[in-house]
Amino acid sequence: MNNFDTVIDFGSKNLRLGVFDQSSEIIYSSNIKISGVSENVNLEKSLNKLIRDAEKQLSTHLVDVNVLYDSSEFNFIDLSIKKSFDQPTLISKYYKSLVEEANFIISENNFKDQILHIVIDNMIVDNNKKLETLFNDIKTKFLILDLKFICLKKSLINSLSNKFKENNLNIQNIYCSSYVKSILYNKNFENKKNLIFLDIGYERTKALFFYDNKFQFFNSIPIGGNNITKDISKVLKLDLNYSEDLKMIFNKNEKDISFNKNSTNNTNLYSELIEKNISIDLLKQIIEARVNEIIKLSITQNNFFKNNICVNKPSIIFIGSGSKLLSHKLNIDFNKEFSELIFFEEYDSTICEAGIKYHRSDERFLIKNNKKLKKTGLFEKFFNLFSK
Repeated sequence: MNNFDTVIDFGSKNLRLGVFDQSSEIIYSSNIKISGVSENVNLEKSLNKLIRDAEKQLSTHLVDVNVLYDSSEFNFIDLSIKKSFDQPTLISKYYKSLVEEANFIISENNFKDQILHIVIDNMIVDNNKKLETLFNDIKTKFLILDLKFICLKKSLINSLSNKFKENNLNIQNIYCSSYVKSILYNKNFENKKNLIFLDIGYERTKALFFYDNKFQFFNSIPIGGNNITKDISKVLKLDLNYSEDLKMIFNKNEKDISFNKNSTNNTNLYSELIEKNISIDLLKQIIEARVNEIIKLSITQNNFFKNNICVNKPSIIFIGSGSKLLSHKLNIDFNKEFSELIFFEEYDSTICEAGIKYHRSDERFLIKNNKKLKKTGLFEKFFNLFSK
């Protein structure tokens, strides 16, 4: 049995792998960028190569992996659950069972989804006192837990598991990539009270709201960086791959892009903009229009944002591969809604590090080995049978 943990960030356009020892030190890392129009085929081939290269370097087979995954199909659910006692009782005695009961309620009423994350928002005891941490010696006559659940469709999980099984891999855990990353990155902004992480991916964007350094809510939309590429292609009547190159070099100056060796066209794109009479201003407008739409749909039109906007305007932290093309040069329609725009520098190793830190966190164990509570009683079994 290998004495390390493997984390794979499974994106639509990027695959990242990190192998960590028991002290959470990285002992191997690699990444592959998916290119071309046949993403699904290339994705499977790239996953195979990622695994085989790692096994060759580590001189061992990888079997169990923890996967970071993101999709617009994630669901977010809030639930409060209360337990009353006849006399003062140690909360540590019933805390775990109350979490399991809440897990059972959500699972039974959202049978198409699987719970990936359980977040304890508040613990409330006698006299409506809020506890920041669980104390084993505190007694109370009632306990209220405010919980947040992050769920993903079981059909997507099954599809993902099958892809890994084809490479002889077993998925131990699936974590929401945006959530796991924001938990780690939030530690860099502890002096800020009100934050929104905007994770722009390939074909999805997720907005994650934090207040007082605590996660509050997220919203997902099925629009991402690839939609910007499609807009450029459609408006300027250009090839998709060429449009992707234009998007990626948009915020670079002429000196930086005089020769782009990573370009699929392998040409001087800046010169071609001039030769083909492509308006840089129009290119900028296309990108700005879609970015403003992404912010509008994921943040400002969201009810959570409307109902919970505080006196202190939130800061937006841009993360994700799709945000790399953005800069302060963009005209954001909603500047007055936010105190500042921050473009956070992400690295492949940092993303995998976020995965291993969460995997070994206390919160992760809220979901570990949670089993459905057994219903007892003839009437409950009868009711359960005919209510399906």
